[in-house]
Amino acid sequence: MIKSMTGFGSASGEIGGYNCRLEIKTLNNRFKEFVLRSPHLLCQLEESLKKQVNAHVHRGRVEMWITIEEGSRGKGGLSLNMESAREAFGLLTALREELGLGGEITLDHLLGFNVLKTEKVSEVAPADNAELIEGLLAMNGKAVAQLVAMRENEGAQLCRDLSARLEAMGQWLEELRKLAASIPLAATKRYQARLEELADSLLDPGRLCQEAAIMAEKMDITEEMTRLGSHIQGFRQLLEESGEPVGRRLEFLLQEMGREVNTIGSKCQAKNVIDLVLNLKSELEKIREQTMNIE
Repeated sequence: MIKSMTGFGSASGEIGGYNCRLEIKTLNNRFKEFVLRSPHLLCQLEESLKKQVNAHVHRGRVEMWITIEEGSRGKGGLSLNMESAREAFGLLTALREELGLGGEITLDHLLGFNVLKTEKVSEVAPADNAELIEGLLAMNGKAVAQLVAMRENEGAQLCRDLSARLEAMGQWLEELRKLAASIPLAATKRYQARLEELADSLLDPGRLCQEAAIMAEKMDITEEMTRLGSHIQGFRQLLEESGEPVGRRLEFLLQEMGREVNTIGSKCQAKNVIDLVLNLKSELEKIREQTMNIE
């Protein structure tokens, strides 16, 4: 089954106390390209992540984003600053004695000072965090699975669309085959009648037959129709293949199909033929646009 070159996948969760999110997107490209956007300390993961992607993506531009934020590690915790508490109690005691105040110094009084402190961890994930690295690789596997499923789904839709267009081309080719036998004969008769008018019987009949035969041969499109039919069949077969990417081979066949259609159009200028040639060219252009999305 063919695959589209466009797709998206993502995964998120908490790993080792960090909130992590990984997103991967693929776009059309003639070649394979991998771009990673992540915290600098995670650049060492690029080759491992790229290897996971390359096992499933053979053509196109791959863009990956990794974001890491504080999770449970970043929430921190409260602790008592005993030194500040003692200093505050001493100051309050001295103040009470100096001013002759009554009453006891309570906890509420002390909390008015900075006797509690919050402990926080660094926001930057350490590059040697084995748990984080293993978790990100597993997360990438999930994102790639989503990506592949989307590419296969879009590939199936492309296959159905292209098959319908190939069917239309096949029908127009059959119409051409029906016209092929009569096209040279009709053109030859017109050519012969015109020459007789111009020559006014001065032209040698043998030479006239020879020229008519040459004209008929030049307008024969049998070979072009045969090759076009073969290319259409080859295109269908590639759409049904599974495994290796077929996008470039399809593009080559499209070039050959376009060449045959152009030759048919240049050989035969009859209106009914030109109409069919225009239909074929229009459908080929639509197929070419769709084929650019195929891996």
